[in-house]
Amino acid sequence: MRHQKTTLSILLVLSLAACKGGGSDGNTDDTEGPNDTQVENSAPVIESITLSPELPLTADAIVATVSASDADGDTLTYSYAWTVDGQAAGSDSDTLPAELSAKGQSVAVTVTVDDGSESVSQESAARTIANTLPVLEEVRIGPAGATTRDDLKCNVPTDPTDADSDALTGTLLWRQNGVEVSPLGADRKYPGDTVLASQTDGDDVWSCEVTISDGEAEVSQRAEVTLPPSLEVLVIWDVADLGTPELVQALEDAGLNVTLSDTDENSFDGSNPSLSSFDAVVHLNGTTYSGNMVESGQQALVDFVNGGGGYVHTEWNAYEVSDTSGATTLAGIQLLARDSGASQGPKDYTVTLTHPVVANVPTTFTTTGYCSGNIGSATNGGTVLATTPEYGDAVVVNEIGDGRVVGFAHSANFSNSSDTDVLCLSDAYLLQMMVDAVSWTLD
Repeated sequence: MRHQKTTLSILLVLSLAACKGGGSDGNTDDTEGPNDTQVENSAPVIESITLSPELPLTADAIVATVSASDADGDTLTYSYAWTVDGQAAGSDSDTLPAELSAKGQSVAVTVTVDDGSESVSQESAARTIANTLPVLEEVRIGPAGATTRDDLKCNVPTDPTDADSDALTGTLLWRQNGVEVSPLGADRKYPGDTVLASQTDGDDVWSCEVTISDGEAEVSQRAEVTLPPSLEVLVIWDVADLGTPELVQALEDAGLNVTLSDTDENSFDGSNPSLSSFDAVVHLNGTTYSGNMVESGQQALVDFVNGGGGYVHTEWNAYEVSDTSGATTLAGIQLLARDSGASQGPKDYTVTLTHPVVANVPTTFTTTGYCSGNIGSATNGGTVLATTPEYGDAVVVNEIGDGRVVGFAHSANFSNSSDTDVLCLSDAYLLQMMVDAVSWTLD
């Protein structure tokens, strides 16, 4: 029995060896027998190809993400063939650099997966490069700290840009207290649209909205500023209807609220009206030169300046202060001493210092107004800004107390029975300096 079992075991081993194609006698035979088997390779399977971002822009690199598997567990290798608008793009990686595509172009990739024995290929769905919005920086309204005396400008720090190199167009929209306006006319201009000071009021809320379009899409930026209350100016007049209206209009055009005194300057007593509501006073002293302002009015002006108010005076203050019966209380805020009076006629001005009061007139100019004035020199420590051969010191400034004072040698309005009306305020340069003088006292 033991011999029979051993014989059967040997036969089984020989049979198994024959199934793998080997002979027990050492001889080989490449011919497969009826019982020979061979394991076949399984090709890789591409399950998905995803391109990201989903909505690519001109500046975006596009990345292919591939999901693939292999039933045999073989190591897989990947290759990529990118196309842009159907043309080979020259990239053999999972990423297409941004510079190889542009707005509107269609991008796709064919991925080949190889397991070492076989490879399979599959093309992705295409992605179209989308439009990139223009870049518009934050809009600002200038100048900083604007008041009703300033022109408002809508500023864009740098020019808008577009990654797609599209041609850009822009519009600009102003709103005053929420109401759409076109300050300089019907056309909205970008850039450079301006709101003039004369178009603003105290406590106004002004907004500026800039919109930039690339032809397909647009972006907007908005800025807003609230103006402080309007500055109040009192004009104490010598003649209400002779030259004075031109000065009032010029001051209002500069964004100031202007009030005329209830009486002429001789009768001003500090209560008609009270100075407490005003930021600056213009004292026009011309036709009324033969009389003096009442004492209470003079004292009110001195107190106003010392308390921080702005004060602008003209020629005949020097006359009244120098007169033996003159306005002696005003002497403390008078910036010109008087030697005599200058004849009527054009005067040649020379600006001697850089200063806001003379910033908007030429360094030399000749007045056209039929104008008389004061011959004399600066007093009370005043700084001379301009001279004429006839007047001597013609424009003088100083800070007195907490206030600012500007003195002019030219007369305001002057007329009498023997002389032609003298309208210094009809001269454009003198009027400009008067407005700038008021503005400087308010700064």
